[in-house]
Amino acid sequence: MYQDMDEPIEVVVLFQNNKMKPSRFRWNGTVYKIAEVTGDWKTDVGAYRIRHFAVVDSSSNFFQLSYDERKTSWVISKIWVE
Repeated sequence: MYQDMDEPIEVVVLFQNNKMKPSRFRWNGTVYKIAEVTGDWKTDVGAYRIRHFAVVDSSSNFFQLSYDERKTSWVISKIWVE
């Protein structure tokens, strides 16, 4: 199942080699450990950026997480689960 979303989440992030790397996130009361970050990219929104991360959890579910630099907040943007 694929679904577009825009729900706030809490994310734990590591910084490695001057790069942001999400390691886990909480969504709807459940903590998801990120097994792999499969991609990251940025989109410009005026003077700010939104950083996007394609991630896979330990159950092989795919998520797109987005960090809005202006709002300093995270949302879950897309999910692909079976």
